[in-house]
Amino acid sequence: MTLVSTYYDMLKKLRPYVVELAEQDAQLLRSYIPAVTSIHSVDDYDSLFGECLAQTDRALIDRLTAQTGLSLPQLPPGFIEQLRIRFASMYLTVTQEYHCAVNFALSQHKVFQFGDHLTEHLANTEINTTATCIHLPFTTCLFTFTSPAIISAMQQLYAASSTSTALRETDHCAPVSVFLTVHNATDGLPGRKLVINAWHAKAPHHVYSMQKRELYLPDHWTLEQALHTDWETLTPENSGLGIAFNDGIVQPQDDDAFYTDGLLFYRILMNAILYLSCAQAELTDVLTPRRDIETRAQTIASPVKKRKVLKESNRITALAYQEVGASVGPIVIKRGAIADSASSAGKKGKPVVRFMVRGHWRQQPHGPELQARKLIWIQPFYKGEELAQTINKPYLAT
Repeated sequence: MTLVSTYYDMLKKLRPYVVELAEQDAQLLRSYIPAVTSIHSVDDYDSLFGECLAQTDRALIDRLTAQTGLSLPQLPPGFIEQLRIRFASMYLTVTQEYHCAVNFALSQHKVFQFGDHLTEHLANTEINTTATCIHLPFTTCLFTFTSPAIISAMQQLYAASSTSTALRETDHCAPVSVFLTVHNATDGLPGRKLVINAWHAKAPHHVYSMQKRELYLPDHWTLEQALHTDWETLTPENSGLGIAFNDGIVQPQDDDAFYTDGLLFYRILMNAILYLSCAQAELTDVLTPRRDIETRAQTIASPVKKRKVLKESNRITALAYQEVGASVGPIVIKRGAIADSASSAGKKGKPVVRFMVRGHWRQQPHGPELQARKLIWIQPFYKGEELAQTINKPYLAT
C-alpha cells in the first residue's frame, strides 16, 4: 500500500523553514558530535531555533499586514511580543515540530507504516511485560497509521477534552503520524522516557488534532505503569509535559486524560513498538513512487494534465518507508459449519457465545531445560464452544 502524505510531508509545505533549519541543526550536530542521535531541547546547544521563531514572526506579520493594510513601520511598539502571545498555540506547535524534525533528521528519517489489519490486532492486544522491552528500532521513528481503529482512539481524547458541544465528524481518510523518541530520563530520574508527538492531519493543510505525551520507562516498571505515568507526582516542579490540540488551541493536558480517555491510543503505540522488536515482525521496504510521478509530470505538455498529476503526487509521501504487517488479515468471525447445517435443517441450534481473547505478550520458555525466556506475541482471536468453528487461523507474529 502506498503511504499517503504524512505530517512531515505537510510540514515541508506549510512551514518549509522549520524542516530546513532543523536539517541544518542536525547536520551541524553530527559534525561536532558524530555519535549524537537525539536532542532533549533546543536550549541544550547553539541551535537555529531562534531563526525559526523569527521566520514564524515574519510569516504572521506578512499575513496581518496584508489583512489590515498596515506597513511594518506602522505596527505599534512591542508588536512582536503581543503577536507571540496572541498566537501562542501556533508558536507552541512550531516548537514541537522543530524538535521532532531535528530528531527525525538525526535518525536518518526512519518511517514505519502499519497496516490497517495489524493495527486492529494491536488495538486488541493486552500489555503484560516490563518497560525494559520498549526499544525503538532507531532513536527516533515516525510511525504512520491509516486504520480507523487508531484514528478513533486518538479522537477519544479530543472528544473528551473538547469544550465544543458540537459533534465533529472524524476524517478517517486522514492518516495519523506519530514521532517517537527515546531519551534518558531527566530531572534526576533513573531509566528512560519515551517522547510521543502525534498528529491527525491530511494534506494540504487540514490538522484535526495533536497530542504530545511523555512516558517514563524505568527498568522496574511494567508497561501498564508506564502508560499511567503521572509527571505531577514524579516531578512536581516540572509537571504539565503533556499537551493536546483542542478546538484550534494547543494547551497543556492533565496526565490522567492520557491514561483514561487516551489510553487505547497509547496502548496501540506500545504494542506497535513491541511488534517491531519481534524476531518475526513482517517488514517490507518500500520506495515512494512520488519522484517518478513528478518526473513523468514534467514530460506532460498540457498544463492542466500536469497540474492534475502533480496534485496527485502531493498526496503521496516523499519518504522511503517500511511497511509493517502487510499480509496480516482482519479479525473475522465465521459461523461454524455444524451450526450452519443445524440451522439449514430447521432445527433450533444452541446459542453460540463467542468472545474475544485479547492479544497478549507471553514469556515463552526455550533453550536447554527450558530455562531461557523469549517474548512472543499471541495474536487476538475469537473463542467459542467446541461446536462453533470461529475464525480463520490468525496470522501469528512471534
